[in-house]
Amino acid sequence: MATISPVDNRLNPGIETVTWETLTEADTGAGYLAGSLKPLVGSIQAIGTFGSATIVLQGSNDNTNWVNLKDTGSVAIALTAAGAAEFSTAMAYIRPSTSGGSSSDVDVIVSLRS
Repeated sequence: MATISPVDNRLNPGIETVTWETLTEADTGAGYLAGSLKPLVGSIQAIGTFGSATIVLQGSNDNTNWVNLKDTGSVAIALTAAGAAEFSTAMAYIRPSTSGGSSSDVDVIVSLRS
């Protein structure tokens, strides 16, 4: 299990795009503190080789205690194949986390807007 650091790509005013690259089975992304975009809406996209892994998106207000975030339909975000989901949150920190699978190599891209 590794902690994967995010790469912040602020390309346009009002939009933050952050990427966690090469998540493998049982990896956790380091918490990302969104800039001034709170509360925010966003989207998560996961691409790569899942190898039966599950990617969840989590939120925290203290960067220590994490809860799974839900999509706009109030369903927990849990991707088991390449895909995307939209969400809204006022949590201070967000991160992806993986579980299960083998030979996984997944990139997670989150785009945030105020």
